[in-house]
Amino acid sequence: MRNRRSQNDPLGLTSPITRRDFVNGVLAGCGAALVAGCDRAPVEAASSLAPSGSPWTGYGGVGDYAWSNGNTAAVIEAAHRIRDGSYPAAASTPVDEEFDLVIVGGGFSGITAAYEFVKRAGAGRRCLLLENHPVMGGEAKQNEFVVDGRRLAAPQGSNAGLVIGAKFTRGSYDSGRHDVYADYYRELGLPTHFDLEPLAGGAERYEIPNYHYAPMHPASESGFATGYFFRGHGWVRNPVASKFADTPWPAAIQREMDDFIHDRRDVLAGMSGADAWLDTVYYSELLDRLGYGEQVRRYVDPYIAVANFGVCSSAISGYAAKRLGLPGTATPDSGKQAPVDIGVVSFPGGNTSIFRMMLARALPGAFNGDASTPDTAAATIDFAALDLAGTPLRIRLNSTVFDVRHEGQPASADHVVVTYARSGVVQKVRARCVIMACGGWVNRRVVSDLTETHAAAYGGFHYGPVLTANVALRHWRFFDELGFTNARWFEGLGWQVTVRRNVSLGSATPLTPDDPIVLTFYIPFLRPDLAPAEQGPAGRAILLSTSYSEFERQIRAQLTEMFGSAGFDARRDIAGIILNRWGHAYCAPQPGFFFGKAGMPPPHEVLRQPHGRIVFSHSELQGTMSMAYAMLEAHRGIGQAMSML
Repeated sequence: MRNRRSQNDPLGLTSPITRRDFVNGVLAGCGAALVAGCDRAPVEAASSLAPSGSPWTGYGGVGDYAWSNGNTAAVIEAAHRIRDGSYPAAASTPVDEEFDLVIVGGGFSGITAAYEFVKRAGAGRRCLLLENHPVMGGEAKQNEFVVDGRRLAAPQGSNAGLVIGAKFTRGSYDSGRHDVYADYYRELGLPTHFDLEPLAGGAERYEIPNYHYAPMHPASESGFATGYFFRGHGWVRNPVASKFADTPWPAAIQREMDDFIHDRRDVLAGMSGADAWLDTVYYSELLDRLGYGEQVRRYVDPYIAVANFGVCSSAISGYAAKRLGLPGTATPDSGKQAPVDIGVVSFPGGNTSIFRMMLARALPGAFNGDASTPDTAAATIDFAALDLAGTPLRIRLNSTVFDVRHEGQPASADHVVVTYARSGVVQKVRARCVIMACGGWVNRRVVSDLTETHAAAYGGFHYGPVLTANVALRHWRFFDELGFTNARWFEGLGWQVTVRRNVSLGSATPLTPDDPIVLTFYIPFLRPDLAPAEQGPAGRAILLSTSYSEFERQIRAQLTEMFGSAGFDARRDIAGIILNRWGHAYCAPQPGFFFGKAGMPPPHEVLRQPHGRIVFSHSELQGTMSMAYAMLEAHRGIGQAMSML
């Protein structure tokens, strides 16, 4: 039973709820030390407590992912040891195992490559997948809560699965870049339609999105009941419908915003080679040419950061913005094709459900349950089944790879040696081929014999951070009281959040304003005042140097400021908060990334060429990161790898 609201703790920071029980009452975060590369082990909670990771990691929820919420303190520490070169010399460790293929990275790229290996390799071939997190999935993991007896799930990162309809044909969408995804979608037996949970109790008055990102995009925001919060002014309901007339912005800015939302201004009409030209300018420069000012950038920068790039409009190319379908980027020569029988779905835990279905096929027995979508989405992982001797695929978790090199000269070597640390023990394996399916910021540090050409290509990759905060609530009556389900604000932590309608997955329980939900905050760390290459590192420093308790305080204060007048009580209504920190959430492609510059090929083309027996296969090579692109690059990469076996 909760205590009544305390005047000394109006935000509920000390209330006994499902959030985190810090070990021995320690509340200080170690983020600042992590930025500097701290070398002490993170403090872990006693097993008798609710999973709470370290004081910096915070509460992790319940279930299989309770110890793997984003980049935890232990994962960050291990990564910084790679950066600082503090692991022992690889040569001092003998090889203790041999495999045909080693895959480094257990996200969608890695599991797709493993899935294909199992299909293609034949009897007697063996593959080892090494994953540095406690649970595989990369950003395709979920957070789980139990709120008032109801189990809720929300995405840690990867979200928005495309639903492939029966009439979808190859090459009909995204210039064919989603064909591989469509093939896997059908191969996994995923349905062509998903029912959503029914609405009741007043919720049926609203168009509630299933897809988290739908209300964020300028072109679709007006389709949802939306409120803008202005500090000192309050809420403005459905501002797009009124052409922003009720906002405190001056009339000139209101006209700019209205033009921007409806994509009315164009400087590309009639331009030959407009796509290539867009890759020579920053999107902020294009906005300047369109006559848009600071408020438009303040409006669109958070979406740019959380949708795919982690940085501001001044740090991505105009062509990158076109990949997001942003205003001002439509071109006659774009080759854009309308989607054919394709939709979008957000599962309760994001793309975790699709990842788990692929894993269940690649490694039968990985989950306790059958291979149906509802069962696999909810089934527990059989961790003992992941690394069994004699199976074609073995998955080894908590394994940080810190050295990958050929055994001899790359051009003539027959094997690659991979050295990794697991539970404080350094181990080494030999493979005929290695697929680097992890991020480029890792690849360029751990592949010790990388060529200058490949190293220079990786130098063209920049990254931006994102914090995914999942806040479990006992109800959402305060949204209903205000008359909208989607909120946007311009001061404080974050920028947008929406009530979401889940896929039913066989349940007929209706969603009402009195039911528990999870609000998913995609929080950027924007530094538009800095040079493009400096924005990602500066945002990452904020992400890593802020303690769990401080983020928790800011979230509670933000919700109280905005919704307190509508009956929201942070102490009473918040049932749990889980943070998922992604320091390198996205690749941030600057001008020249897609088409190259100064007569040189773009970096992604260089990295698609194997380095000896090492293949690079990750979604960053597409410039815009997604589950579908990860599968596409993995499919290409496994083809190159299999030719070496």
